[in-house]
Amino acid sequence: MRKIINEDISKCVGCNRCIRVCPVEGANRVYKEDDIIKVSIEPERCIACGFCIDTCRHKVRFYEDDTEQFLSDLRRGEPISLFVAPAIQVIEGGMQMLMWLRKQGVKKIIDASIGADICTWAHIRYIEKNNPHAVITQPCPAIVNYILKYKHSLIRYLSPVHSPMLCTAIWMKRYDRNNDAIAAISPCVAKAHEFEQTGYVKYNVTIKTLMNYVRDNDIELPEQPSGFDNREAAFGRLYSMPGGLKENLEFYFGKNLRIDQAEGQGVVYESIDAFADENPAFLPTVFDVLNCGEGCNLGTAVDHNISRFATHSMMDDSRKQILKTFNRDYYNRMLAHFDQRLNMSDFIRKYLPMAAKSMAVSDELIEEGFQRMHKSTEAQRTFDCAACGCDTCHEMAKAIILGDNIPENCIQMLHDEITDVLAIAVSNISTATLLEQDISEIQEQSGTIAEFMITLTEGITKFETISKSILSIATHTNLVALNASIEAARAGIHGKAFAVVAEEVQSLAAKSKEVVSESEEISKKSQKAITAVNDLLSNISGSYEKANISISVLNQSLSKIVDSINIDIDKTKAKAEKPSLAELPESTSYAGTDTEVLDTENVLEYTH
Repeated sequence: MRKIINEDISKCVGCNRCIRVCPVEGANRVYKEDDIIKVSIEPERCIACGFCIDTCRHKVRFYEDDTEQFLSDLRRGEPISLFVAPAIQVIEGGMQMLMWLRKQGVKKIIDASIGADICTWAHIRYIEKNNPHAVITQPCPAIVNYILKYKHSLIRYLSPVHSPMLCTAIWMKRYDRNNDAIAAISPCVAKAHEFEQTGYVKYNVTIKTLMNYVRDNDIELPEQPSGFDNREAAFGRLYSMPGGLKENLEFYFGKNLRIDQAEGQGVVYESIDAFADENPAFLPTVFDVLNCGEGCNLGTAVDHNISRFATHSMMDDSRKQILKTFNRDYYNRMLAHFDQRLNMSDFIRKYLPMAAKSMAVSDELIEEGFQRMHKSTEAQRTFDCAACGCDTCHEMAKAIILGDNIPENCIQMLHDEITDVLAIAVSNISTATLLEQDISEIQEQSGTIAEFMITLTEGITKFETISKSILSIATHTNLVALNASIEAARAGIHGKAFAVVAEEVQSLAAKSKEVVSESEEISKKSQKAITAVNDLLSNISGSYEKANISISVLNQSLSKIVDSINIDIDKTKAKAEKPSLAELPESTSYAGTDTEVLDTENVLEYTH
């Protein structure tokens, strides 16, 4: 199938909103680019529901249609006629824009409401003739894509009647004998797939893109609105609102026919999944389903610059006008007219299932997925915050194994990692505080040592003074001994004893002098060592002061980190909370792939 939804991945911030709203498992793939989480589209699994475009706040996702080619071919003079979805009636300037297209060369402009009336007629006749057990209506190609790709067992329930737009195109080609190329002024991006599969319509020209073209090119629209080149449609004009088909069928059948409705993201695809598993006895005769919650009036290719209440008011006015103009007799005459002019088989579609990648994953691989997210406890495995885009942690584990998501996208794993870092930071603060205390104690002890060194220096100074006194005494004693020796020599034999004493005194004086000399040398070395110790203590004291300042700064820094981590944890918890019902349904069921063999033979061929 043609790729409709595209992306500018450079704008992606990995917020996961697109995954959250996507009804298809594996239609988005998460990866990292330059450490930034990105989410890209998997085109082969995309059903073009357009939800990701509406939900993306960063303008990453956008769709592509045929507006540019349509306008280019129109300028070249290619014969083109078009039909217009009923949603045009709620678009400001919509009918004037159609007049501008006429002036650009469009041959015919048909109101697709005529196709909606034909669609109603075909459903009425199908139900009357076949009394089907259950029918899923198929005006939305995204829903058809979903069933053809992922719910093969439901193909047999798909209404065989073409959508209102295709009924219009078929009517133009086969009954209005229009040989021009057909363009659809459409409110739906996925219509391109329907047109591609059926071959009647060449251009899917979306209302939003066309109106943007008018605005961007400062085109002045004509004041006069355009009319249509077909008879006025009846209740088909209500098809663009939710329950439009239901209202048409009930106008004919009354309340004798059970018709259930499901519309919009978070409701319709979950309801289709439930339909597949439901007891057949509980299924409605008609299941009227729409991709968009407000129907085509606020479709995926319509500017949502009009409120739902304003839209409902316009549609209510349209309904009142229809009821005034068309009564039951007119309605019956219209159906009889279609019976006479139209061949039912022209408006019947057959469906072929599409192949889709298997999403089956064994329990062993699911366990591996959990392990890669560091989830080992039951509480971790049922955290189910949906912040990763998956509805449950089990689905996230599966997505990781399939390569559609990455462990780094798990908010709980990030939370646990932040918590671990916080614990380390708190531990480091405690260690730094103890280190600061130890350094303070060492600094105090260094101060005590410095005081002792001062006392020691004073003692050495006194010792030097005493040594000088001893040296003086020794010198004086040596002089006295010398004089005594001289006197002993004069005394002769009578002075020998005195000479011996003098000699010993002189020897003692000499030894005292030597000791004093050695003491002075020791004192000098001690003084030098003390000076070095004092210098070292001074340096250590300066280092202590610097260390204290650094540790104080470190403590402040770690405290800021802890505060920041606590804030991040609070934000993480907030992000991990389930989105509100306005943003995300409480429970989102992802489509699986079943392989039930399609029985296409039960689709009846109709003849006039």
